[in-house]
Formats: sequence, structure tokens, C-alpha cells
Amino acid sequence: MNKALLLCFLLLSIGKGFSQEKDSTEKNFKAYPLPVIYFTPETDWGFGAVSLFSFRLKGESKESRNSQFQFGGAYTQRDQLLFYLPFQLYYKNENYYAFGELGYYKYSYRFFGIGNDLPAANEELYNVNFPRVRLNVMKLVKASWYLGVRYWLDEYDIIKTKEQGLLQTQKIVGANGGTVSSLGMISLYDSRDNYNYPTKGTYFETLVLPNLKAFGSDFEFTRFSADYVTFLSKGKSILALNLFAVAIAGMAPFNELAFIGGRSKMRGYFEGRHRNRNLMMAQAEYRRFLFWKLGIVAFAGYGVVSRDLDNFQSQNIKPSGGLGLRYRLSEDEKINIRLDIGYGEKGSSGFYLTIGEAF
Repeated sequence: MNKALLLCFLLLSIGKGFSQEKDSTEKNFKAYPLPVIYFTPETDWGFGAVSLFSFRLKGESKESRNSQFQFGGAYTQRDQLLFYLPFQLYYKNENYYAFGELGYYKYSYRFFGIGNDLPAANEELYNVNFPRVRLNVMKLVKASWYLGVRYWLDEYDIIKTKEQGLLQTQKIVGANGGTVSSLGMISLYDSRDNYNYPTKGTYFETLVLPNLKAFGSDFEFTRFSADYVTFLSKGKSILALNLFAVAIAGMAPFNELAFIGGRSKMRGYFEGRHRNRNLMMAQAEYRRFLFWKLGIVAFAGYGVVSRDLDNFQSQNIKPSGGLGLRYRLSEDEKINIRLDIGYGEKGSSGFYLTIGEAF
């Protein structure tokens, strides 16, 4: 089916689904059941269904941020199967905040090797099944500043790799799968006016996340990361700026290394097109709503990976950029469908159709 027709079907279906939202007796619970059609370079077309629930817990003021969770499943043209439940919960007038994801994935990824100078001919596909737990629990300690703990679990079962490919012939940590179980500390400063579509404010997350055998992990390494996003607005125009850095100490499996690519970090590259122990990235996105429920974006970014912190090289910096459309699903909560086309170097490109902003 023509992609444009599929997109029209998606928008019409979702518009209809959102027009059927149901309020609870307290009129603070809204359910949005809707079909899902999406596209990313990693999945090709995916089809399924999801229910988005937006609510405020009993006793929360209408001025407080809404809690929400999604429950959905999808099947893709690459024979991938996804079940997922991402969530964000605010409690006691935002004094407590929990967010994360529960899921199970039968998925396939592309692997090109580790480093920067990786020819496209390296590409190989590997299949993996894994349950996923992402849990963050935090308490407000100062205005807009939360401190808390993060727990991550992926039980990676690699069931198929390329015959005589890199994962079979080279000594790559994690090539046979394994469990990643980590528990660490997270600091989050969040002054955004809306987390679905911010127009002002700042999001700044710093993380120290050890993976230890004592936690049930098959690997021992520690991830350090910092993710900074700020939003500037003038009239109907919004400029979003993102700085992101990762440093990994220890022997992390290849699938846990910092990477460039995907639907949020450097659109235009396959997820994990370039990966290594350390990463620095900068992105910017211009956003503007035009009329009715339609908006446009333009974005650009630069990123680089390196094995050692003191060996980032300018010739290894990768560029990305692109354009996108937005369709407003819910005016109250400012939830958008996004359609992006991203470009990288050497003809690399990606088409992304999904829910929510990249950052």
C-alpha cells in the first residue's frame, strides 16, 4: 500500500480514536484506544494497537502534571513482535515521580562493528528475544530537582547471528547474549512546562549506573551519562537544544555500548550504526505549529563515539539532519504523532513515523 495512503489512514484512525476518549467519574482519567501503524528503518512497517491512558491520581490538583501509561503490542514486517508498557507517574503534587517501561521483545538489530570507520558492507542482522524492565523512582528535593534510583534489566537471548559474521568470528563481549542487571543513582532537574511538547524549561538528567554480578548481571561495567535539553520559544516557534554524553567503564556487552542512530538520537542512521564506550552528541530542532493540528520541524545534529575519553577525533564526527511533520492528537496534553525523514553521511537516511517528540 502507498505510504501516503497509510499515513492518511493512521491520522484518520487516531483522530477517530481520540474523539472517543472516555472520562472516569472523577473526570480525570482519559483513555485513548487506537490502532498503530508506524515505520522506522529498524522495523520497516509495524502494525498493532495501543491504549494511551492519561490521568491524575486521586487528590492531585488539576494544575499538576498528568500521569500516563501506554499498553500496546505490534508486529513488524521484519517478523518482530513487541509488547510494551511505558509509564510516567506523579504523586503527592509532583513530590514523587516514577517512570520507566515493562516489555517483552522479539526483535532484530543491525550490527556493523564497534567504532567509527565501519563500512556498510559490515552490516549483519542478529535476532534476539528479551524481557525488559526499566524503573526509576525519585523524590523532589528542591524546586524541579529530583533524586532517586534506577533499575534496568534486559535478559538478552541472541537466537540467530550471521554465519561467519562479526558476532561469530570476533571476540565481541556479549555476542552470545546474557543478562544485564543494573542499579544506580539518578539526578533529574525538570522545569519543562509540559513533558509531551515543552515550549520552555530545561531537562537535565545525570546518571551513575553500575552493572554487577551481585545484581544478577552477567557483566560488570558502569555507565555514566548526562542528558541536557533546553527549550526556547518566541511566539509559535520553539527551539529545542540537546547535549548528550555517555562514558562506560568496564567490560560492557556490545549491545550496551553508547551508540549513534535511531529515532531519537541522530535520526538518519540505523540504531547502533556507530557504537563504542564513549559518546558525545549535540542536537537542535526547530518546531512550529502552522494551523489546525499540523506542525513542522527541522533538525540537525552531530555525534561522535570513541573507545577512550581522551581520543575523540574531529574527523570521526558524524552529521545528521532532516525535516518532519507533526499531527496533534490531544490538545489538552499536547501529544503528537511525528513523521520525520533524517539524513546522515554517505547517503544514510531514515524514515520515522511514531508517537512523541525525539527529545
